[in-house]
Amino acid sequence: MEEKIIAVTRGDGVGPEVVDEGLKILKLIAKFTNFDFKFKDAPAGGEVYKKYGNNLPERSFDIIKSADALIFGAVGLPDLPPGVAETAILRIRQELDLYVNLRPIKLYEPLRDRCPLKDEFIGNGIDITFVRENTEGLYANIGNISDDKAENLMIYTRKGCERIIRYAYEFAKTMGHSKVTSVDKANILKPSQLWRKIFHEIGIEYPNLQKEDFYIDAFCQWLIREPDKFQTVVTGNMFGDIISDEGAFLIGSLGMASSGNIHPGKISMYEPIHGSAPDISGKGIANPIGAILSVKLMMQESFQSPAIAKEIELSVEESLKEGRTIDLQNPDIKNLTTKEMGDLIAEKLKLRLKT
Repeated sequence: MEEKIIAVTRGDGVGPEVVDEGLKILKLIAKFTNFDFKFKDAPAGGEVYKKYGNNLPERSFDIIKSADALIFGAVGLPDLPPGVAETAILRIRQELDLYVNLRPIKLYEPLRDRCPLKDEFIGNGIDITFVRENTEGLYANIGNISDDKAENLMIYTRKGCERIIRYAYEFAKTMGHSKVTSVDKANILKPSQLWRKIFHEIGIEYPNLQKEDFYIDAFCQWLIREPDKFQTVVTGNMFGDIISDEGAFLIGSLGMASSGNIHPGKISMYEPIHGSAPDISGKGIANPIGAILSVKLMMQESFQSPAIAKEIELSVEESLKEGRTIDLQNPDIKNLTTKEMGDLIAEKLKLRLKT
């Protein structure tokens, strides 16, 4: 048996609901494979802040640091100031040096009807992986604020650029992609000029991969006009946050999108990219697929099990033909609760793992 310790941060709002469905998948994997998962709660977020005055208590962070992976639910509450809960995520990313933010955006065939684009724009489908630098730039949160002035420094280092860009090239090669797209603002920003220079320096080492550059504003347009032309997209921290959220709306719902905050070979964090959605918390209608596909990323990236990851993805796609949560509703397909959606995917996965 291969024992793995998984830290669990359920978070706020719908976070606990979707995380529970992700755990359901992990428990099923443990039942039918050689993995043995042990789960340890590591509370963080808004509710924890209200109770302890700290959004990430040291006891929770110690559990996270000693685990093999972390599954993380959304954090944030409407009755707290912006950032009070959310900075827990930034601390984990920074202190664990999770420099890769991997965000796949894939339109599954059963959800073509949910894509807001006309069929001719979808083309051959949407299957993009955004590789976002996760520790530098504006989100490193270096700056000050007063009544008269607020500032954040946009700092890129050669080390930070090189490692994320090289990761993107290697990822594209592993996935059999033919092209890597870089997104920056090199016509204006000096950090982007360094980024673009390093992108092409490293690109020389990958002669079999096509390379292309886009300015962030142009890319936002082409992501709508020809989303099927992109495969691996590498970009900086802030730009990556924006374009991966834009991309998520093309695949049916923000609730479909997963992410991995990764340091290869070390503890990494997996989370759906949606927020805590306190307005629907407790109603049992949140989409758990983003959390379940985050488990897929965990199996693929942290536990080096692409075969199991593929089975999770196929189970999700198959389930979408039979049932959906309300954000993906279709008059011809049954509406399911959060738990029912998780149960359906788990049942499909169980049949796959048993054969």
